[in-house]
Amino acid sequence: MTFTFGGLASGLDTNALIQGLMQVEAIPLQRNQQERSSLTSARDTLGSFMSRVAAIKTAAEKLDTESEFASFSTDISGGGLVATVTGSAFESAYSINVDEVAQSTRTKSSDFASATDPLSQAGSLDITVGGSTAISVTINAGDSLADVAANINSSDARVNASVIYDGTNHRLLVQGRDTGAANQVTYAETGSVALGLDVAANTYQDAENASITIDGQFTVERASNNFTDVLPGLTLTVTEKTASPIELKVAPDVDGQVDKLQDFVDAFNTAVSAGQLAAGFGGNAASNKNLSGDSAVRTSLDRLTRTASTPVPGLTGRYNMLAAVGIELTRSGTLSLNRSTLESALADDPEAVAKVFVGDPDNSIDGAMSTLISTVEGLAEGKDAVLEVRQNAFTSRIESLEEDELQLTRRLDSYETRLRKQFTDLEILISQIQEQGSALSGLTNIPTGGG
Repeated sequence: MTFTFGGLASGLDTNALIQGLMQVEAIPLQRNQQERSSLTSARDTLGSFMSRVAAIKTAAEKLDTESEFASFSTDISGGGLVATVTGSAFESAYSINVDEVAQSTRTKSSDFASATDPLSQAGSLDITVGGSTAISVTINAGDSLADVAANINSSDARVNASVIYDGTNHRLLVQGRDTGAANQVTYAETGSVALGLDVAANTYQDAENASITIDGQFTVERASNNFTDVLPGLTLTVTEKTASPIELKVAPDVDGQVDKLQDFVDAFNTAVSAGQLAAGFGGNAASNKNLSGDSAVRTSLDRLTRTASTPVPGLTGRYNMLAAVGIELTRSGTLSLNRSTLESALADDPEAVAKVFVGDPDNSIDGAMSTLISTVEGLAEGKDAVLEVRQNAFTSRIESLEEDELQLTRRLDSYETRLRKQFTDLEILISQIQEQGSALSGLTNIPTGGG
């Protein structure tokens, strides 16, 4: 650290003088920093707007297929079965009986007095799952029942082993990891191994398929308890056998459909509000002067509202645009969901309403959601996207200002060094002059010769 002491000879407050000169010289740097800060804020605001525009695409992608647009709920008359809508369901009713629940093989060993004492058995336990190659688990004479369970679990066999204590004896319980008849587990014991897992009577549960009967006509089996490809748009999960058929009803879920559409409307409105706040709207000024009336933001808002408010190209008839099915454009550029209009349209012609959103693939017609997705991609995705280009322009300008700031800072540092040297030289010169003046003054006081 350099210490300077100003004004010792001249009496001037050189530090204050230097500080004042530096403040004047630093004005360009301060302006640069203010502009960079403002541009950074504008870029961040634009980035936030872009993310909200991208959220429109995310919401639209949840409505751009028939199965996603439709919403159905299930009602089941009894237990034993869970039904979940996972695809293109339709209004229907079924009678379903759960004949069997899928299960895996369970086998117990013989009784042992201890879980931790050596078994004094040596050889191998060969485990076969279905038609796969047997996996051999080595058993050493010093292994206990707990050791055998650990060795089984660390093998590649698709089984889990544990030690069960009934209060008197200990037993291995080995259970297959996979349900279904094709995954029956069998055992072979070699050497002096005598665990009893290869005794047929000790397998007290065989691997079985799940089985259901639909409408008393169709019996379907699966290796697991999930039936994903039996009834259209539904996943059935069986939990227990049923003594008699249960009734499954699939009906339109208007509330669920409204919720999905409202999510889309909310995402759209959030983006529009963010754009209007950023660039200014009506009597409200822009949140950042660099975005006031910004052409990229304005273009984005215009394209979004135009896409959401125009008829779907190729669709004819009464229901051919979002407004006709209850999603209306307001004067402020946002969307409003009119539930009454939507419910009336769904009751009148649900297929036509669906086409507004998902289009008509058979006739190469894109729906409103697909069109909005394309619009968002053109605005906020890729190097040529409108908002991406604008944000990159901000970034380039900010980087340029950062370079200028480095140069200005170096120039200021150099200027301050020169100033301090100049004032130091001045102090030295004044000090020398003062010393010379003192010497001359001493000469005038020398006494002269004579009386």
